[in-house]
Amino acid sequence: MNTATPEVYKKCRSADNCAILAEEYRQMKLISKALQASGNTILSPTPIDFYGPDDVEFWDDPAFVFPAGDAVRTGAYSMTRVYPLPSALKTKLIDLFCPPNLNERAPGLVRRGHHLARLLLGRPEPNANRAAPQRFFDTYNFPLTRGRAEQLGLNTVLLSGEMGRMLAQLHMTARNDARDIEVVLGANITSPVPNRRERREPRVWVLDFNQVKEFNFTENQIPLLVDAFLANEAYFPRARPADSLYGVFSKAYLEECKKIGEVAGQLGQKFIVALEAEQVYKDTNRA
Repeated sequence: MNTATPEVYKKCRSADNCAILAEEYRQMKLISKALQASGNTILSPTPIDFYGPDDVEFWDDPAFVFPAGDAVRTGAYSMTRVYPLPSALKTKLIDLFCPPNLNERAPGLVRRGHHLARLLLGRPEPNANRAAPQRFFDTYNFPLTRGRAEQLGLNTVLLSGEMGRMLAQLHMTARNDARDIEVVLGANITSPVPNRRERREPRVWVLDFNQVKEFNFTENQIPLLVDAFLANEAYFPRARPADSLYGVFSKAYLEECKKIGEVAGQLGQKFIVALEAEQVYKDTNRA
């Protein structure tokens, strides 16, 4: 939905899905509140309001422009905007990672689209010795592995710690399994003038909460947390104790759980033990 306001809106196409959208909105409220209260440097969109099919004032507001053929009154919610990569950072990303055989496309890539980059600290580095030339490059959802993130100037040690603290808040305060969330590099506005490039600062965001499942804060649901962690894209360092970033991540996760409370600390410890055991099993069976 297009508006002239700083917030953005998400609308379901069918009234049958209103309950699903309402649950997503509820989870976003819990996550946003938890991260803001904890002081985590990773941001999340802040939910503003939910609108059902009977909210006449909202649906009749002429400020909203619905997609063609999608003006059915179903359900929608508003939230604060996730701002894209600043142009200077996007240009640096292209300069660093666009292969020489595709350099002629670089000027168009800078101008085109408002993009985020995915922070995939657990994904293996791309093969630098590939024989075939790369045929495609785009900044849309660009995958920033550990090496690429460090080349871009990000402190992956500090980021891993904040990721651990963030996941602990999602598990133990917002009480969900963090299933299918995304951790991305974008920007935030540091002044009331959002159209000025220099007024944006690069920031890390967590978003996409439509698949998260409620965690009932008991030991018997630890497998739910482990499954969600491993089923997701490798945003977090993989659970291998020899990995220095995972060491930072897991330590921060456990410390944050203990801050939340005694039970959270106990459950957090069980999660880490189960996660590492499952990673060993996967690695052994892959070999």
